[in-house]
Amino acid sequence: MKYKFDIDEDIITLSYKDKIFNFKRNVKLISEMQGLVLEARKKMIMDFSKEGRSINSLVKETKKDGKTYYDNSNKVELEKVYQEQVTLEYFNNKCIEIFNMDLVNLMNDIGLETEEEGNKFSNDFMNYLSGNIPR
Repeated sequence: MKYKFDIDEDIITLSYKDKIFNFKRNVKLISEMQGLVLEARKKMIMDFSKEGRSINSLVKETKKDGKTYYDNSNKVELEKVYQEQVTLEYFNNKCIEIFNMDLVNLMNDIGLETEEEGNKFSNDFMNYLSGNIPR
C-alpha cells in the first residue's frame, strides 16, 4: 500500500514513503463537513440569483391527463455538481492546512497514479476526518 492512515485517540496519522503527518480530528471539522451540502445549495441559489434566475427554473412541469407532473432531475443533478465542487474545495483547503500542499500535489507526492487510487485516498481521508473510520 502506498499510504497508511492510523488513529490513536483523536490524532490521525498519515504515513507514506518517509513522511509522517499527524493531525487532530475534532468536532469543528465534523460540523464543517456536515455543512457542506447546505453550503453547496446556498452557493447554487446565489449563483442563480446573480443571473436573475430561480433554481425552480430547472424544474420541468408537464400536464397530462388532468394531472401535473414535476421533473426535478435537472435540479438534482446540478445540486450534485455544486456539492462535489464545494466538497473538493473544502478538502483541498484542508490538505493545504494540514499537509502544506493541495490535494493534487499530495496525491502526486504519495505516488497515486490512477483515478481509482485517487478516489480511494480521497474517500479514506474524508472518512478519517469525519470519524467514519473503517474497522
